[in-house]
Amino acid sequence: MLDTWYALTLQRPTSPGDGRPQARRSRRGHPPHGGGFSRRFAKRQISKRRIDENAEIFLGQQHPNPFGVAGLPESIRGGLLVRFGIGFRVLVRDCLAAVGGLAVVLSPVSAVANEPAGAGSACCRVEYQLAVDGELFASAGPDAAPLTQTISLTASFDFDELPAGPDKSAAVGRRYQKAAATLAIDGESHHRELAADAGSLFVAVEGTTPVPFLADGFLSRSEAELLDLPFDPVLLERLSPAEAVAAGATWTIDADLVAGLLAIDTVETGSLRATLEEVVGETARVSLEGTVHGAVDGVATRIAVTGSFQAPVSPGEAADTWKVAAERARLEVSLAERRQAGWVAPGLDVEATIHISRTGESDLRPAETARLAPTRSERPAGPGRPGHVWHQHSHGRYSLAVDRRWRVVEDGPNGLVMRLVDRGMLVAQCSILPLPRGDADSPATVEQVQRDVERSLGSQFGRIAEAESLSRSDGTRVVRVVADGNGEGRPFRWIHHVLTDSQGYRAAVTCMLEPAMLERFAVADSELVAGLVLLPDRPREASRPVATPH
Repeated sequence: MLDTWYALTLQRPTSPGDGRPQARRSRRGHPPHGGGFSRRFAKRQISKRRIDENAEIFLGQQHPNPFGVAGLPESIRGGLLVRFGIGFRVLVRDCLAAVGGLAVVLSPVSAVANEPAGAGSACCRVEYQLAVDGELFASAGPDAAPLTQTISLTASFDFDELPAGPDKSAAVGRRYQKAAATLAIDGESHHRELAADAGSLFVAVEGTTPVPFLADGFLSRSEAELLDLPFDPVLLERLSPAEAVAAGATWTIDADLVAGLLAIDTVETGSLRATLEEVVGETARVSLEGTVHGAVDGVATRIAVTGSFQAPVSPGEAADTWKVAAERARLEVSLAERRQAGWVAPGLDVEATIHISRTGESDLRPAETARLAPTRSERPAGPGRPGHVWHQHSHGRYSLAVDRRWRVVEDGPNGLVMRLVDRGMLVAQCSILPLPRGDADSPATVEQVQRDVERSLGSQFGRIAEAESLSRSDGTRVVRVVADGNGEGRPFRWIHHVLTDSQGYRAAVTCMLEPAMLERFAVADSELVAGLVLLPDRPREASRPVATPH
């Protein structure tokens, strides 16, 4: 949750070419690379140095604007991201969700539809407290001291957890009574809360990654990140040993589970060990200790873990052995993490303490929405899906349903810039820019966009690879032009979309990637555009969510 809240402006990682951890475990239950890619980072088709160089090119590369007919500037520069040397930028993200190819209906979400199917049945109560202190850091250049800022975070959660019912995609349902966090960077505070209409939701577990989602709507990115926690309570039961153990016995926690518990992508080396220290009556005390080296979004991290939990026990078949039921645990853990700066987040050097109480069965408490943030009336309805989030333009020019792998690195008056990070690999960059309203009866043509793409790319232009025009079911017309060329001596592909709806509202979407990433990128641009709904421009004051800063 911490690193995804606020991002630094990006440059290459501080140690280019030093190799990434060879990720042998992925918390999503599959190798770090699918679709024929090697399991190990060291055997990727593109090396770490190559990717770092591509990231740098993204920063300075022109993102051609294929809308010369609209009288807009000739380029949308990756320099919107601003280099690290200028300093830290706190990007307060107002990103909200869904999925390419699924219909996005801009109407209020029903809280009843999101109610876990087991409502009214027995459940367990979970209380979770998180406190973090430390600093953010990033390189200011090869000969400059690192830039640093102090950081502190406190977060508090109180919810009932119950069986998800017939929804087989979810592990549990949750009804939140409280979900809030306050982050301070160099003394400047930012507060986040879960909105009332997202207070009842489901949690899927993909591999060992808990993924919250709404049944009939979409979480904002900031809400999804608020709920992305280390030692998520849904994973606690997996801390139990596979069989009954005696006092003093030690067992090693599976590396996949460790990645999930620590909310990182992969574990390369190290381990987390549990020891049954003692049994008093029907309660066991189990200690946790270990250090792991892994990766998050493709950058290395080191995390030291110390702590313990208390859980109910029952006698095993053998004498003096015990079965530990960690799903009903009281846990206290301390984490010390040192994480490198990456493409979409700063480096971290922090210490965190976690207190969790996941107690036995009780009746489901009535919803107390007054303890949550006000309902997000603009939240789009639609079939919820794990791993997708919703983003709304700050002036209400569009609502975007997007795969959560698209990470926001800039969201300002000059446009939205995102990077597609797939299991640690930087795949592509995308810019979205609302355009002035035009004539709905005279949208941009394929020929116009092709000419503007070629002119904007200039000497970088090689050829037009694809060009087409299509109409969506909502009446929006889309011109898609794909151009191949070279940037700083390296081949690149630019994918341009011009969207014009039935009222003449328009937007430009430009994706940039290396040809070697085409298989992994697949149809990500089409899915993104399918989730983009154009809206009339609104005054800034009217578009701000009430009492829910992001």
